[in-house]
Amino acid sequence: MHKLSPRQVHLDFHTSPLIPGIGSNYSREDFQNALKTGHLSSITIFAKCHHGMCYYPTKVGTMHPGLDFDLLGEMIDAAHEVGVRAPVYITAGWSAHDAEQHPEWWVRKKGGETASPHVDLNAAPDDPRPECNWIHLCLNDGSYCQHIYDITREICDRYEHLDGLFYDICFIGEVCYCDECVAGMKAMGLDPENDEDARAYYILKRQSFMTKCGEIMREKHPDATIFFNSGGADPYRPEYHAYETHYEMEDLPTVWGGYDKMPCNAKFFSKTGKGYLGMTGKFHMGWGEFGGFKPGFALKFEVASMMAYGASCSIGDQLHPDGKFDPETYRNIGEAYSYVEKIEDYCLDGESCTKLGVYLSGDSKSDEGMVKMLLETQNDFEIVYQDDYTPFDTVIFPDCVKLSDESAEKLQAFITKGGKVLFTGESLVKDGVFQIDPGAAYAGSHGFNFDYITVGDKIAEGMVTSPMYCYTPGAKINVTDGEVLATTTMPYFNRTYGAYCSHKNTPYDRNNSGHPAAVRKGNVVYISHKICALYKEYGSVYYKSYFINALNLLYTDKVMEAEMTSAGRAALIKQPAQNLYSLNLMYGSPIRRDKVEVIEDLPVIRDIPVTLRVPEKITKVFLPVSGVELPFEQKDGAVKVTVPELQCHELVVFCYA
Repeated sequence: MHKLSPRQVHLDFHTSPLIPGIGSNYSREDFQNALKTGHLSSITIFAKCHHGMCYYPTKVGTMHPGLDFDLLGEMIDAAHEVGVRAPVYITAGWSAHDAEQHPEWWVRKKGGETASPHVDLNAAPDDPRPECNWIHLCLNDGSYCQHIYDITREICDRYEHLDGLFYDICFIGEVCYCDECVAGMKAMGLDPENDEDARAYYILKRQSFMTKCGEIMREKHPDATIFFNSGGADPYRPEYHAYETHYEMEDLPTVWGGYDKMPCNAKFFSKTGKGYLGMTGKFHMGWGEFGGFKPGFALKFEVASMMAYGASCSIGDQLHPDGKFDPETYRNIGEAYSYVEKIEDYCLDGESCTKLGVYLSGDSKSDEGMVKMLLETQNDFEIVYQDDYTPFDTVIFPDCVKLSDESAEKLQAFITKGGKVLFTGESLVKDGVFQIDPGAAYAGSHGFNFDYITVGDKIAEGMVTSPMYCYTPGAKINVTDGEVLATTTMPYFNRTYGAYCSHKNTPYDRNNSGHPAAVRKGNVVYISHKICALYKEYGSVYYKSYFINALNLLYTDKVMEAEMTSAGRAALIKQPAQNLYSLNLMYGSPIRRDKVEVIEDLPVIRDIPVTLRVPEKITKVFLPVSGVELPFEQKDGAVKVTVPELQCHELVVFCYA
């Protein structure tokens, strides 16, 4: 496995050919001072940008007309001189200069029109241009890819010490119908009019592109890293994972879906046996934003979150065209990374301890809703990877998981050995029949667009006991030998122009109630609603309580418990080589301001009770950042300690004999 540098910067340099004086204010001393101020161990620097400009003397591509020296080579040497890695960036799917010169390289829809959604080919030169507005180029292992192979070979030949390559914009879309792709599909016996054939061809050709880039690099640089971005670190696109040395999980949580996406992705890629890092940006909103800043404490929260889930860190910046590094940017990055230096030895290269597994459904809304409910209740979890249930006591199947017959057999074997399962909605339903037995039979739909849940006593903690409105309905089930945990009440009628009541939803009909909504049989609990997607979309506290109460019926043997409010996060790892457990505690509540989520207030919370259930004898509990030792009690297999205070992040280390 390639060991990743823990503190990286991804240095964008997408620079218009209309701007003169490229690198005119660059100095080695200024660059190295930025690396030191930022506490960096690696920085990704540019060979070729989205404008199609190269930043070194190239015989293959087009050197930026405003650049008169080898900026790439100078930055590689300067970084190496102070012990910092410098992997090299090459644009792939976007290159404005190449797109202008070679329209035959464009990604096309059926019929030949461009597949680039934000590009107006009829715009006048003075018309305003939207953000992030590029023509998509086709990576079909054809003539454009040959150009990228030549660029790759030139860089590999030119620079003796190459740490790695980063290819960007590699997996935009799922199909292409450019002339080369249509001809290529026909040559392989595929039908361009068949959507499945077109998707299969797209994947095969991108796999070939990745393979050849890797082969070229390893001819001269066998130990260098290689990564393909824009889908290369997507848990739902495993067809691309084998071709990369590591994974860079690009995210801007302020605008790309919030702060709870990264933990699930990190837990997935931790299973692959390869290194992985989280990638955020110093920017307030969009990637590559000049003059946009997050405060240093917000960056600290983000990188501490990455560390908490075992990920190395990368923060995006964009260099000014004149090559002068912004001191405020690296002061903010340094505030974050100086903290990472203090905790990284206790966060990386650990083993998960949780006995709770989650099976990703492939539907982001359901998966993210499930993950949010677990994170907000400090239920640490891991991903079920390649149908391996052996690490787990309990497994969750959110909303819409479909298993093959072979996978279902493995799941049944897990249950037979005492494993516990919570599944929801349409999960584990094949051909109208449940794939495991929850004590009920699947019966389709009640025929309403919404319904109401009434919980029973066993899952009533923190709940209202009146009928609770569900914006989407649950499945119809008929109880066989299961225990009913909750029931459903139907409305009088669906809301239509012909039949409606009040402003929104029709009230519940007390005479059409008592239908089973949640049922338990032994170690299996089924919730008939897509409760995970409901929570993601509507955020009701009662949806979360319903789900967690059902989970708690099964998942009773937790390794770690930390009593925090919903903004708290907790993750535990074991580091056997050091004889210790490391518990990461996080607390931060992002504020939604129209288009962005902002980390601004990081209040201190105090006296957090923590319980660990581990077989080893704990000899010491301490906080490595401050060096403070904490009193603790170990009795009947449970270690109890109170963490005195937490602001942003605290690391609690448990040493054992």
